[in-house]
Amino acid sequence: MPRVAYNDAALTIWTGGDSLKLIEGLSTNKMTDLAKGEVRQTIFTTTSAKIIDIATVYHMGDFLAVQTHKSCLEQLLSQVLPKILDQDVNIRDVTDMNSFLIEYQLEYENVGHFTSNSGTTQAFIAHGLSFIVSTLDVVHQIDGSVEEFNEWRIQNLIPWIHHEISSKNHPLAVGLSNFVHPDKGCYVGQEVLARMISRKRQGKRLTRVVNGEVDEKFISTQGKTHSLAIVRQN
Repeated sequence: MPRVAYNDAALTIWTGGDSLKLIEGLSTNKMTDLAKGEVRQTIFTTTSAKIIDIATVYHMGDFLAVQTHKSCLEQLLSQVLPKILDQDVNIRDVTDMNSFLIEYQLEYENVGHFTSNSGTTQAFIAHGLSFIVSTLDVVHQIDGSVEEFNEWRIQNLIPWIHHEISSKNHPLAVGLSNFVHPDKGCYVGQEVLARMISRKRQGKRLTRVVNGEVDEKFISTQGKTHSLAIVRQN
């Protein structure tokens, strides 16, 4: 199970009884039923359904730990903070107090849950993939490379931040439809996504291609023999 550094990860702590409600009202997935010990991903989008960031939400009991990305955090908070108003929500950035890793090719995982032990929390977010968050005093062995991780992503059709997951795309186009809950109420970008789903017209889709099979302008992650591409649907 190789591990690679997750240098763009950010972590904020959300306290207050309205935190889950606020996240649900601003993002694509159902969140208010998230229970202690569970982890779930959701997507923050603009009013035109373009991606701002994908968030991994850990329910720690008394608070939520929300893992996002440093490169997207300013834009994300500019959307979130004005919406708090008189709700019981407080947000604190603790990114610099933690280190972040990705572990993949897992043979066993309990997807949707996390474990915590001795300053380290490991969240199993998808089959074969987990995030690790640790306090700075914990030392982890890094035995994988970004290139190897990208090859694994290509093989398993897994989108990633600043490759497939970007402000140019909407969640349905990049293989994130499982984080767009079909039966929840209004959220930012909901009208656009709901219209695409009802009409079965999402415009583009994420696919794995043999190198040279499509124009390079459609390639989002380049691999040795295969790549991920976002192409228009027929």
